[in-house]
Amino acid sequence: MFDTSKVGQSFPPFTYEVERCKIHELALAIGDDNPIYHSRKAAQAAGYPDVPLFPTAPTMFSFWGNTKYGKYIIDLGINPLTVLHGEEEYEYLAPIYPGDTLTGVTTLVDGKTRKGQAGSMDILTLETRYTNQHGQAVLVNRTVAIARG
Repeated sequence: MFDTSKVGQSFPPFTYEVERCKIHELALAIGDDNPIYHSRKAAQAAGYPDVPLFPTAPTMFSFWGNTKYGKYIIDLGINPLTVLHGEEEYEYLAPIYPGDTLTGVTTLVDGKTRKGQAGSMDILTLETRYTNQHGQAVLVNRTVAIARG
């Protein structure tokens, strides 16, 4: 059973530098050939100052920037080997472009245990709030993780 006293706990901040090549690689990986994600020149021709952030790119921020995420999940009492991705939600507050350095702080905003046919599962909602190098809030990323008991 999940320890609900952990709700409200935040992990230490982490940083991630947004790179044009990573946006390009993500677009390639999912088969999106829209030139704005592959070329600064094409992005500028479309009215952007640089290659825009691919809509689902914030998932990379956690994987590449928050390298101790697994340890923090363990600290919550969850075995990371049992975690399934439930859902992801992005709330963009300001544009994000290559060269931006983002600082993210992840907080456990909800946690509960549910009984199912195959046993219990813990459902965690984590929220990561990002600011850029100017201290401006730019993104809120909400993730629901399901840990099978």
